[in-house]
Amino acid sequence: MKILVTGFTGKIGSQVTNYLKEKDISMLCAVRNVEKATATFGDGYEFVSLDFSDPSTFDGALENVDRIFLMYPPGEHLQFDIFLKKAKDKGIKHIAYLSLKDVQFMPFIHHYKMEKLIKSSQIPYTFIRAGYFMQNLNDFLCKEIKERQRIFVPAGKGKTSFVDTRDLAEIAAVSLIESVKHKNKIYVITGNEALDFFDVAKIMTDVLGIKIEYTNPSIKEFKEFMKKVGEDEEFVNVVVGIHIPTKLGLAKGIQHDYEKVTGKMPTNIQKYVEDFKENWI
Repeated sequence: MKILVTGFTGKIGSQVTNYLKEKDISMLCAVRNVEKATATFGDGYEFVSLDFSDPSTFDGALENVDRIFLMYPPGEHLQFDIFLKKAKDKGIKHIAYLSLKDVQFMPFIHHYKMEKLIKSSQIPYTFIRAGYFMQNLNDFLCKEIKERQRIFVPAGKGKTSFVDTRDLAEIAAVSLIESVKHKNKIYVITGNEALDFFDVAKIMTDVLGIKIEYTNPSIKEFKEFMKKVGEDEEFVNVVVGIHIPTKLGLAKGIQHDYEKVTGKMPTNIQKYVEDFKENWI
């Protein structure tokens, strides 16, 4: 068994590699620039060049691996149809694909199309449909929390089923290691409680010992402020789009697939804030 891990430098790909390393599973970490990755992360990982917009990198990345953790990367002109055909020809036995909760109702997004492509490739798969990442709080929401002690995002009063990316990585890794058991399964991975950002601000206040507020800006207020501080317009629109389902009350659904697969309760947001508190103080 050898697993190709895509998205190595991201939140979930890096955690998939951590989990596989702990289990002593052989893996190959796909990056765009092997030299840069080696300089940054050292020689504790085996890297291979993979650029989904460049089919000439596909054969090398798929050599001597039999399973893939697959993420949809940023970028244009991505050639996933060619990649999946190559994967099928190379005898790939299983793909664990990180998808999105409720994707079946959103035919306009790339995850919907990717799931269809993977199914049509006839490679056995596990789709991991993820809820809203807790780690967004120490990613693009971190600066405002740290500098102005506020959660500043246009999510309204809607609740969302926050999920820890460490739990997503665990499900991905388990589905690849025990691929027969998880063949052609779809898992919706959420936390076990739906919270609004007022709730999150209170939890953060209690854990950090610093008053954190959720200011609940309108979309207009959010865009104007982000433009004023120099954020990229395309990025701002993506952030707005991520939070529209929450604002509309569509993100609160809870599923128990994590518990069914692992026999454990998912990480709650209090534990997550405790684990990452140094990010905000």
